[in-house]
Amino acid sequence: MAASRTAVIVLNWNGAGDTERCLESLLRLAADDFSIFVCDNASSDDSVARLRAWQQDHLPALNALRATGIEMRLIETGGNLGYAGGNNVGLRVALAEGFSSFWILNNDCEPEPDSLCWLRRRLAEDPAIGLCGSTLVYAHDRQRVQALGGGSFSWLKGRGAAIGGLSDARLTIDQTSVERRLSFVNGASMLVTRAFIEAVGLMSEDYFLYWEELDWAARSGGRFRLGYAPQSIVRHKVGASIGTSDFGWGSALSVYYLTRNRVRFCWRHSRWSLPFVYADIARQVARQCVTGNWPRARLLARAMAGFPFASATGGIA
Repeated sequence: MAASRTAVIVLNWNGAGDTERCLESLLRLAADDFSIFVCDNASSDDSVARLRAWQQDHLPALNALRATGIEMRLIETGGNLGYAGGNNVGLRVALAEGFSSFWILNNDCEPEPDSLCWLRRRLAEDPAIGLCGSTLVYAHDRQRVQALGGGSFSWLKGRGAAIGGLSDARLTIDQTSVERRLSFVNGASMLVTRAFIEAVGLMSEDYFLYWEELDWAARSGGRFRLGYAPQSIVRHKVGASIGTSDFGWGSALSVYYLTRNRVRFCWRHSRWSLPFVYADIARQVARQCVTGNWPRARLLARAMAGFPFASATGGIA
């Protein structure tokens, strides 16, 4: 029965409130042939207890859905495995159970009821697509786009940029134009096919946070197309778990991994970008030194060198 169904993978880490709202939105999906796998990445708060309580409170609704084949499972990953590692746990379970597609959805996202239907329709239109993205809009401003499907990557500068970022969500979108520009699908909402995973493998886990989706697309080596379903609307809080920001500097953790993994990705896939990348990060370090922001300067320098993450006080986290 799972052969034509979608597994929805939702990763939780100390974010039960956001995960609960995400699950509420999933229960309103128009589709009736999917299952939900919530993977908890060894949360240090009461997330697991809260999510089990949520599951118990929603048993009548879940039992009604189970009659159509829909179910929800909570999986404890056993450790903080990062974005790729935690999602891969759910993917392995769903792969073993024979699902044909896998919707990786951030726990701080709330999809519109028809969002999964539009994603799957785009896959049906073009079987060459291996990864398909949604229209991500900001949860605090639903008329403002975070990304149309994903982003483009400059192989010269070693830098990715969201397609359509900060544009008006009410404008007409040229799907073909967006797909031509896609270098990667945004991992906040990413539908991936079984064929893609079987050919390319699971996500690389050594990034821990960020750049995994760029790596996944690059590893496919052009064997699959990247798709975009404009009508699949997903509201995204952005950085609810770890402090990512699209508007200026984010948390120390997010800045560190964004910087370190930019270097790591380019070393693997775009070494000709490295001179520009190193120069760009060095300029950022210099600017922080000029303004006297020594903790951030040290953070960027450590990230560029690939040292373990260190907090502003110097402790390893």
